[in-house]
Amino acid sequence: MLEALSSSQAASAQSGTDLLGLAERRLKWLESRESVLAGNVANANTPGYVAKDVSPFHGVLQTQMTMTLAQTEPGHMSGQGGGVRADRIGGAQSPDGNEVSLEDQLEKVADTNDQQRLATTVYSRYMSMFSTALGGNS
Repeated sequence: MLEALSSSQAASAQSGTDLLGLAERRLKWLESRESVLAGNVANANTPGYVAKDVSPFHGVLQTQMTMTLAQTEPGHMSGQGGGVRADRIGGAQSPDGNEVSLEDQLEKVADTNDQQRLATTVYSRYMSMFSTALGGNS
């Protein structure tokens, strides 16, 4: 079964739909973001500390696949899909120069946790479907 996974992943990578590789990169990105956010929370009382965040994951998607919106009706707008929203890093500065807002950081931690849960659920469902296709019992 391991050989089947390797050849299938190689075929997927060649066709541009390496879902398992993309899921792996997403989980690594989420892990590094979680680490950065934990550092922000740990330094919430450090004078002069500025909150940090990792660069958005959409950059990985843009290099993996490009998609153009289809204009199926004359009144539809044409253009590129996936608009980018820039989030502000850091918050209001406290008197000691610290820019960490615990509320913002904990909201980002919860969002990262939700994204990790979604990525692992999609990955396990995909692997279950893959196993079923190969004739597995799970």
